[in-house]
Amino acid sequence: MVELALVLVFFSSLLAIHINYTLAINKKGQLDRVAYSLLTILSERRQLYTGELDMCGFEGKHCDTEIEKFYDIAKSSMNRMIPDFDDRKLGMRVAQISIEEGESKVTLNKQFRGNHDDCNFQNLQGISFERAKELLPTTTRNRRLPMYYLSLCYETPFNIIGAVRGEPIKIVTNSYSFSRI
Repeated sequence: MVELALVLVFFSSLLAIHINYTLAINKKGQLDRVAYSLLTILSERRQLYTGELDMCGFEGKHCDTEIEKFYDIAKSSMNRMIPDFDDRKLGMRVAQISIEEGESKVTLNKQFRGNHDDCNFQNLQGISFERAKELLPTTTRNRRLPMYYLSLCYETPFNIIGAVRGEPIKIVTNSYSFSRI
């Protein structure tokens, strides 16, 4: 009986861990879909933004309103996919990497929304001009297309291992795309 109890405890803990990671992978897939959809909208510069390559609009005047729209779309999409979705646990970062025309300068425009504490987003600060030239494609008019980088972060409400330590899992997804003109 003692051996049976030990074996049952072992297998039930394996089952609980498996369920925990299955739920985390499911949330990661949902975040991936939302990030890819938002990035597709952001990169359609010709159709949706009259060819303006800067994600913040002409001279950066519309950055807060544009990013707030994206955050609202992310919240609505996640709310439709997850019945117990809590928007206070969602964090978003949108970044644009571009090269100024005629200058050897890399512009990194980052915008954060929501709860992005402890999200461990990838650091994009160290991109040099040479690295940006390698990354960014050239158009037929000899311009460099900007790259948009979108990251979403969501705290999972179910974590057996972390509940013991009091640490929920933060799931982070990243997606990037070049401007389509």
